[in-house]
Formats: sequence, structure tokens, C-alpha cells
Amino acid sequence: MKIVSLQSVGLGDIGLGINERVFAKPIRYEVGERVAKLGYLMSGIEPKVTEINYQQGDFDAYGFEIYTVHTSDGHIRVLPADKYIAEWSE
Repeated sequence: MKIVSLQSVGLGDIGLGINERVFAKPIRYEVGERVAKLGYLMSGIEPKVTEINYQQGDFDAYGFEIYTVHTSDGHIRVLPADKYIAEWSE
């Protein structure tokens, strides 16, 4: 099984809505979709998500769980697993 998408829970991007009210919307990463953020839009580069992985470890007494989001431009985003919901597929 592999992860095909992640969606934030309790976190979000801030955007302007109707009548310019501020609202928060979930952050979503999906394999094959573009990662359009302000910095990329200004440079004209819009990398795609190539893979999403789940990792857990025990570097300290509490351990940790993370998702890593790999993009076509070679970057890896490290996200806390307790703040995202993953969609898995075969």
C-alpha cells in the first residue's frame, strides 16, 4: 500500500474569502498534483508531488511519526503525522 494524498487537520493556509474575510482552508498534497505556493508562482516553477512516505522512529523517549512529501524539484517536506490524514491506495 502507498499514500496517495495528505490533508491537514487543524492547520491551514490563510486566504481571502467573500467580502475579503479571512478563512483557513486545509493544506492538501496529492501525488501527481502541482504544489503551487507563492514562492513558486513568482519564479514560474510549479513542481509536482512525486511520492509521499510515512516514517516513525524512536530518537527520543517519545518517538515521532512524520510524513515526507517528495517533489519533482528535489525538495522534501517533513510534516508531523498527527496533523495530517493520509489516503492510502494499493
